[in-house]
Amino acid sequence: MRSSPNVLWLCTDQQRFDTLRTFGNPHARTPVLDQLVREGTSFSNAFCQSPVCAPSRASFLTGRYPRTTRCRQNGQTIPPEELLVSNLFNQAGYRCGLAGK
Repeated sequence: MRSSPNVLWLCTDQQRFDTLRTFGNPHARTPVLDQLVREGTSFSNAFCQSPVCAPSRASFLTGRYPRTTRCRQNGQTIPPEELLVSNLFNQAGYRCGLAGK
């Protein structure tokens, strides 16, 4: 029986990289997030596909561009035919949850 790694996917809204101590902010007190960065996987060269919240989230949930998902502005939903990363995790036996927006 193989062991699947634990996955904790954090996505914050309007947070710059330099708001964490681990990325050079001497004033930030973020010990738990700093530990997650040290011991987990952190993407230091990631780019947002849209400056607008909903299309950006749709893009990282589907792995596709906003023009492809047709989710180009806030208030639009991801089309039901799109395959989400959360569905892929669920199909692989993970229990998925969501908190927030």
